[in-house]
Amino acid sequence: MPGTAPERPLPLVVAVVGAALAGVALVVLAIASLAAGHGSFSGGVGLVLLVYGAAMLAAAWGLWRRSLFGRGPVVAFSLLNLAAGVTFTGSSGWLWLGVAVSAVTAVAAALPATSAALHLRREPGQVNELGEPLPRDDRGR
Repeated sequence: MPGTAPERPLPLVVAVVGAALAGVALVVLAIASLAAGHGSFSGGVGLVLLVYGAAMLAAAWGLWRRSLFGRGPVVAFSLLNLAAGVTFTGSSGWLWLGVAVSAVTAVAAALPATSAALHLRREPGQVNELGEPLPRDDRGR
């Protein structure tokens, strides 16, 4: 139907779901840290995790909306989660699930199909603030 947004490719959906899962997990960890009541340290850790989880969820929302500004943070946060997860996997075996989700999210966000989906928002004939035409995608649009 004319005027409707094209469907989101699978890699984009996988990246959004992975980023959202990580963001929710971070918010849950933040709440657990804040509820632990171990003094100002756990409160500070909880606040940092809460801000980090909210930023991850905001990046996932931006990527869902096909914003180029959503992909960079999703990839960066996923790689950071991957590094942190690998560091702590010796203490808990279940953290490998988080490592796998982070790795899949980073790869899915960087795939060419995701790039193509993010560039579909440009209309043919649009120009930037200098009057230069915007680059076209691979399909000549």
